Amino acid sequence: MKISAPRGTSDILPEQIAAWQNIEQTSRTLFKLYNYSEIRTPVFEETGLFKRSLGETTEVVNKQLLEVKSQRVTNAAEDAQFALRPEGTAPVVRAYNQYDIGREVFLSKLFYIAPMFRGERPQKGRLRQFHQIGAEAIGRGANHPLLDAEMIALCIHLLKSFGVSDFKLRINSLGSAEDKKNFAAWLRSALDGKIAHLSDECKGQYERNVFRLLDSKDQACRDVIQGLDIGTRHLSDSGCAYFEQVKQSLDQLGVVYEVSPQLVRGLDYYTHTVFEVSYAGLGAQDALGAGGRYNGLIEQLDGGDRRFPEPVGAIGFALGIERILLALEAQGKQVVVKSSLDAFVIAGKPEFAADVLACVDLLRRQGIAADMDFGAGRPVKKQFEQANKLGAAFVLVLGEEEMKSGEVTIKDMATGAQARVSKDRLVEELKLRIVRA
Repeated sequence: MKISAPRGTSDILPEQIAAWQNIEQTSRTLFKLYNYSEIRTPVFEETGLFKRSLGETTEVVNKQLLEVKSQRVTNAAEDAQFALRPEGTAPVVRAYNQYDIGREVFLSKLFYIAPMFRGERPQKGRLRQFHQIGAEAIGRGANHPLLDAEMIALCIHLLKSFGVSDFKLRINSLGSAEDKKNFAAWLRSALDGKIAHLSDECKGQYERNVFRLLDSKDQACRDVIQGLDIGTRHLSDSGCAYFEQVKQSLDQLGVVYEVSPQLVRGLDYYTHTVFEVSYAGLGAQDALGAGGRYNGLIEQLDGGDRRFPEPVGAIGFALGIERILLALEAQGKQVVVKSSLDAFVIAGKPEFAADVLACVDLLRRQGIAADMDFGAGRPVKKQFEQANKLGAAFVLVLGEEEMKSGEVTIKDMATGAQARVSKDRLVEELKLRIVRA
């Protein structure tokens, strides 16, 4: 029986990899401009990390967490439950605390490009293994609304640099932890008496975490929520002032946004600013990325092991690479891939194959991407066809005449022009032609 990739995962094939690499390289270039450093965390963590950070009542923890259990446990210390990471923020915060990064660094700007895992029902734009580009700014210097504006601007800058257009940015503020409590109380009061006809799941969310109703997919629930006049009534004076400065800064930076009072995001750790970027052309799964501020999570996950002299602020976002590629495809924007193969060396006779390999090796050691045909003496015509399929810029021929004269024939595959050069000048001549091409 043929074995296929697990349902909800996908292979990234050689012909697709250039588009991925373009996004990754563009991301790294931009992150450098914004002074972000890369961090890489394990693909699995203790399950408790996600339950404590994301919230026991969230859909990610209740329905989507992919837990891993070791079949061989050698001691009690290892008898812990693990889960493949469903998102990148909690592992980064865990690392921030574990290595006490904030002791020396006033503001840590970190980014990651990594696979995430959730027990999703597989569908277009929603996979069990997916990839995210994420950024997190954490530290005592991360408490200013200007950082919220910069983080949102970076998110938009990335999308535009990838070539994505026609997306929508929505923002909202949940306020401080106290503001969120007031918001939850107001929501329960406003919804009291209106949930009797809703589904059991919605009723459960009303009891466990009323915020989940704001991003419910249940149409009856959505209709009820639409009837609420939410506004910013839950925000304290300081919360309103904070949000106003975020908006003013975004205006100054030329970032176009829409204030959406119903936007809360699906994870419990968010406070103050939250945002989401979507592209309608993706259909139901239209979110390209999202993020927000999560003040308090650092202390929450620290477990009380150390005292923080000043409040530690934090804000971040994550973009889905698969959805970005789907958006680019929907917009007809494909990555143009230029072949990385500079030269393909052809053997005029089977007995010249060893000389061809030596020539290829010489070129590679001089920084010229080169290859040859290993088809056990295939005809020259077939070797030319192989060079053409690989998109080689130049073909070098070692035929009988060339072997006698100590020369190599260089053919420009774009123009058809060809010339013979001595083996001693091959590298120099080929490099000059590559630069002109």
